[in-house]
Amino acid sequence: MLVLEHNKVGSDLGDRSVGTFKAIGYDYDECRKALVKMVIIDELPFNFMEGKGLRLFSRTLQPRFDVPSCFTVMRDCLKLYVEE
Repeated sequence: MLVLEHNKVGSDLGDRSVGTFKAIGYDYDECRKALVKMVIIDELPFNFMEGKGLRLFSRTLQPRFDVPSCFTVMRDCLKLYVEE
């Protein structure tokens, strides 16, 4: 996926905005790990994963990411705990 990264360039006539394209990747496992860390850091309940708002937000942010079930997130949290 390509994203436009804005850069400000100064000149005699004032500042102007210039953009460059940057390639970014998508990794489902990294997204799941970030979701688990969000649940732990923000002390969210596991049933938060079942909410329509989170699903709408994640679909808007990254359409390829399917929000895992609350049981999957709970298992991932325990797995992270054991690893830590």
